[in-house]
Amino acid sequence: MGKLTKKEAEQLQNEGILTDEAVNEMQDLGLVGRKSRGTKRVMKAKNNSWVSPQFYFRGLSNDEYSKKMTELSNKVHELFEEYTTTQNK
Repeated sequence: MGKLTKKEAEQLQNEGILTDEAVNEMQDLGLVGRKSRGTKRVMKAKNNSWVSPQFYFRGLSNDEYSKKMTELSNKVHELFEEYTTTQNK
């Protein structure tokens, strides 16, 4: 079975097909992606070149995110949104 993207799951939520609880459960089961695609967060470096911040858990391999890891990742990405701008891929 294929995996839904976060955007596809959000569309199904907006259409009333999936509930928030269902999407969260599907994410926990690995059936829905957790990351958005299509836009890149960037900010200007001192020399005016564009750079993209990254955040990941090194050594995760085939393991899954814990609830605390997801919470931390969400908070870091909120900071990315506050300090960066979007750039279409």
